[in-house]
Amino acid sequence: MNIITFNYTKDDESTSDRVLAIMVKPNNMYEGLDLSELTEEEQGAAGEAVTKAYGDYLFALGLVEEQFDLKYRYRRFNPAKMTNIVADTI
Repeated sequence: MNIITFNYTKDDESTSDRVLAIMVKPNNMYEGLDLSELTEEEQGAAGEAVTKAYGDYLFALGLVEEQFDLKYRYRRFNPAKMTNIVADTI
């Protein structure tokens, strides 16, 4: 997991120190598993398997959110408003 610490400046010029477990990095690309080389039947089966795995992931993440009281703490930050960024991997 990648963790970053940074200072964030809002539009109203207020600032805060933040620590973020990165779940999504800024980008402008579609990303995913390329199923093009599978048959239609395999694509359907792979799609179902990915959907199940993603559901399992969301369930497990929900347990972590409950354990650490993070359920309502998902945030988005504009990189243009971030300074003093320090990245760590754990």
